[in-house]
Amino acid sequence: MNKNLVVLVALTLVGCSSSSAVDENASWNKADQKFVQEMIPHHEQAVVMSAMVGDVEVSPETAALASGITDAQATEIKLMQSFLDEWSVKSDPHAGHMMSGDESHGMMTDEELSELKNSLGVDFEKMWLTMMLAHHNGAVKMAETVLADGKDSRVKTLAENIINTQQKEIETINSLLANLGS
Repeated sequence: MNKNLVVLVALTLVGCSSSSAVDENASWNKADQKFVQEMIPHHEQAVVMSAMVGDVEVSPETAALASGITDAQATEIKLMQSFLDEWSVKSDPHAGHMMSGDESHGMMTDEELSELKNSLGVDFEKMWLTMMLAHHNGAVKMAETVLADGKDSRVKTLAENIINTQQKEIETINSLLANLGS
């Protein structure tokens, strides 16, 4: 392999890596970093999905749920970004792309989001609720993982809040889906 190609491959691998050195005496660890870097785009997608609700006629309960999701998750995004800033760690623009298959944590594909955007009425509402249910279940799993593996007490508190809030919203989603006859 020629020397330029080796250097290019090495630079590419370093550039796509979400890792940065974590001082073992730091208040946070790699699990905290991974959680924050992956939860930011996860929350961003939930905010995008919730904004779609404003463009379609849905039940007042679904509209209220979407508004609450936007408010809570936009605030949590700012908090998580402050953790990355404090840790001198950059947001990982590839974090949402790393999630696939069983590791998607409920992230929707571009195709699924497009299908949602192009649906109307009850079809939209059912699809949105079903997608948000998967999204929330994924967030709960991510939060449970950082509770087990993380180190930063603030991240653990955030994870506990995410679990509590999203489990309540999961109950609401299940009730709304039942009322829609899903």
